[in-house]
Amino acid sequence: MEKNTDQNIRPPIVTIMGHVDHGKTTLLDAIRKTNVVAREHGGITQHIGAYQISFRDKPITFIDTPGHAAFEKMRSRGAEVADIVVLVVAANDSVKPQTVEAIKHIKAANKPIIVAITKVDLENINIDRVKNDLKANDILVEEFGGQTPLVQVSASKGTGIKDLLEVIRLVWEINPQQNLQDDPLEAVVIESYLDKNRGPIVSIIVLKGILKVGQKIQVDGDLIAVKALVDDKNQSIKEAKPSKPVEVLGFKKVLVVGTIVRDLIKTSSQDIQISSPDHFQLITKAQEVKGKFKIIVKADVLGSLEAIEANLPEKILIINSGVGEVQPTDINFAKSAKAPILAFNVKVSPQVTQLAQGEQVIIRNYNVIYELVSDLEDIADSFQKAKQELKIQGSAKVIAIFNIEGKKIAGSKITSGKIKVGDKVIVKNQAGSELNSSVVSIKKFKKDVEGALAGQECGIGLEQNIDFREGDVIKSLG
Repeated sequence: MEKNTDQNIRPPIVTIMGHVDHGKTTLLDAIRKTNVVAREHGGITQHIGAYQISFRDKPITFIDTPGHAAFEKMRSRGAEVADIVVLVVAANDSVKPQTVEAIKHIKAANKPIIVAITKVDLENINIDRVKNDLKANDILVEEFGGQTPLVQVSASKGTGIKDLLEVIRLVWEINPQQNLQDDPLEAVVIESYLDKNRGPIVSIIVLKGILKVGQKIQVDGDLIAVKALVDDKNQSIKEAKPSKPVEVLGFKKVLVVGTIVRDLIKTSSQDIQISSPDHFQLITKAQEVKGKFKIIVKADVLGSLEAIEANLPEKILIINSGVGEVQPTDINFAKSAKAPILAFNVKVSPQVTQLAQGEQVIIRNYNVIYELVSDLEDIADSFQKAKQELKIQGSAKVIAIFNIEGKKIAGSKITSGKIKVGDKVIVKNQAGSELNSSVVSIKKFKKDVEGALAGQECGIGLEQNIDFREGDVIKSLG
């Protein structure tokens, strides 16, 4: 490529996607030669960050997108912003469900793909399996006659990193984008959060034009001035040109990830509000959906909050959420609504902790989103079972099994309450598995009866010919 043409090309924006533990952050760490992994809880990137490096005296911008299923929404946004996507697949693990999800987003965004097979220094690796699994998911590498380049890397050993950067440079040279720094400003929000000392912080990547300190931007009719620009090395800079990632200070509110920043911004009604609802609004919302377990969520940044909200189990209802530290008002809301507070990557001061203890409000702290989501799934399951227990009209233990006219009959002893014909029942085995059925017949001394009470023995016929055994428990929901 000629030099004068090359000077008119902006740096490529690259995102790294893949399964949660296939080495995305470690790979980026090797590229940047900084210690990102040690700062991440559990080795997982919690929200999107962007960094710029120089390779052969030319900059490349990397967006580090999370890889767990909980971040599907954020991952798709990362793919839309990027020019090139590096899909990481571990040599010892091959394609996983999160890899397939990443491929879906990359395909939808119609972005060039480079496959980086990671962890090639480990034992029991199978490169051919990775290639075949990718083929099965419509990713055909060059070796198989496709258009997708493949690079083998070991981030921990530092091998293959330069090869990967070289491939990124070559892919960009095939289909480069002009450096449109003379165009009107256009940038994309990749993260946004509220800092108690500095106010709203909006991280962006400039796509067109130049963002400068002092520049005036209208947001929903309010005129703001850019107070400061901070680059990925935590250095204050005067301006950000195309492909440059930068933190912007001066906005009066946080902006939703994916917002396009121009000289004039009109945010959507989907923007997350930082202000908390009043007491009446909180209780009204808590009563809107019956039969759900209510929680309050406080998170460090909007990206985290969105990821949590997007992955809630069906039986969980967020009645209040926000960005920033847990406040005394959150404790008051939680007490009124009888809801726990889930604090993700935010501080809880000793004063607030003491207040929560005094008001008997539970605060649970998390640093990894998938652990929070996993706990919510357990809570939802336990909550559903607890609701079922409250509905239990009677219980029986299967003490014998009979066959009458080809149908299994549960010889049972009623241990509590009563069970009657027509009842909906849950049959629980000793391993804890449950099956749903209903009572179609009850016999005492070979005679049909309508029901049986605690202490009585009877034969229970169930609607479905399910595989129950001695020792199983039949619980009636009435």
